[in-house]
Amino acid sequence: MPSTLVAIVDDHEVVREGVRLVSMTSQADVKLVGSSDSVSTLLDQLGRDPDNPALTARGAKRIECDVVLLDLSLEDRSRPATNVERLRSAGMKVLIFSIGENAALIREALRAGALGLVRKSEPLEHAIEEARNIADGKPVITKELAAAIDGDVEFSRAALSPREQETLRLYASGFAQVQVARRMGIKQSAVKTNIDRIREKYARIGRPAPTKIDLRIRAIEDGLVEPEADITTAEKHL
Repeated sequence: MPSTLVAIVDDHEVVREGVRLVSMTSQADVKLVGSSDSVSTLLDQLGRDPDNPALTARGAKRIECDVVLLDLSLEDRSRPATNVERLRSAGMKVLIFSIGENAALIREALRAGALGLVRKSEPLEHAIEEARNIADGKPVITKELAAAIDGDVEFSRAALSPREQETLRLYASGFAQVQVARRMGIKQSAVKTNIDRIREKYARIGRPAPTKIDLRIRAIEDGLVEPEADITTAEKHL
């Protein structure tokens, strides 16, 4: 199994150094590829264009990164949502790395696409393990994260787009991805992208759906599919 490539953004040098040391001895098979006190500096370290993080900066060596441990309150006063969006546009998953006391900042980061939270009070080994879990597509749920979600009704549903809802309805009714693509008039790769996004959105609100059966359960819970629905039922809506 390949190493999980991890970076950290935290304005406390002692924290960054701690993560570096732990990553070197961790049993989770991770590699620290970046460490900085700001997202801008991290993107520069990883060879990304600051204006378009999805691109490699001119003349720079691009360094890949799977997951970024991101502190929510940085010295440069950057907003959590902006930081998460920049990192995600660079193709990186984001794990909130914070004291976990400000529910509003946690919600802001979650809305922007952060996938979980680990507390700084936990052993650093735990943060490294959870970064690996995030890279593997597993949700990271803590009581602080749950409290932030429970305090905001917007998180009770996955906020799927109309296209994502239609994809889920068909897929959860029993259609294969190629059949969903044919019925929606889109490429199979687009269906797969929709399903990946749907899973990510459910994981973000603490309702993980790693399997097709789990997605069917979520679709039933959210009223997109009737409990007795099957392919024949779904075709009546086409």
